[in-house]
Amino acid sequence: MKIITLTTDFKNLYPASMKAVILDMCEDPTFIDLTHDIEQGDILSAAFALYTTTHFFPSGTIHLAVVDPGVGTSRKAIIVRTANHYFVGPDNGLLIPAAQRFGDIEVFEIEEKAMLGKVSNTFHGRDIFAPTAGLLASGHEAEDIGQPLETFEELSFGEVNAAVNNLYGKVLYIDSFGNVITNIPAKILEAFARPTEKLLVHGNVASYSPTYGKVQKNELLVLTGSHGFLEIAVNGGNAAQRLDIAGHPEIRIEK
Repeated sequence: MKIITLTTDFKNLYPASMKAVILDMCEDPTFIDLTHDIEQGDILSAAFALYTTTHFFPSGTIHLAVVDPGVGTSRKAIIVRTANHYFVGPDNGLLIPAAQRFGDIEVFEIEEKAMLGKVSNTFHGRDIFAPTAGLLASGHEAEDIGQPLETFEELSFGEVNAAVNNLYGKVLYIDSFGNVITNIPAKILEAFARPTEKLLVHGNVASYSPTYGKVQKNELLVLTGSHGFLEIAVNGGNAAQRLDIAGHPEIRIEK
């Protein structure tokens, strides 16, 4: 049995075609839909989703991820191999932060022999990436499917700057609760503020709290989320809406 995770911005319908291709190539795979709710074309959010989940999966898991605004262009299709996991998807930086979390990586460009007979210009998830995942799940090695690639697109989660009275970072992800997750690591937040200290976020007062229920209902708070990054939330509410935050803007936390 092989575990294959799927991460896309497809919402519905299209992931079923990808699974069908894999089922035709591989005996009894286990599919885990990591998420198909990424905003269309939002590579950074998808990279964060992979980064914060894939390391919990067992050794040998194949992570198939397709958020691919460059589909049909000259961007490459790749396999990324770590010590004990595979990542399959477009060469747009999407796979790299999560793969590097496992340590050293090897990158391979997927060759035509691994693809379906006729490759669509707009659905490489079905015609290139799904067959590649199917081959890997069937026991093929990356060397059987592609050629080693020395250069590839990388993706940064952005700079973090800390001063005495200010923290500067970037929004990485907004979850379904409206919690705003930044690129500021827990250790930097913990050095910046004391528990229960009042902070300013976009000009709004927020409490530095260990968890949501430690503040009043509808109160704005700053905390370390389960992912290990500074998170902005509202107890029982939606911080992204409260602060009018969308996408990946710069963020400033003030004392």
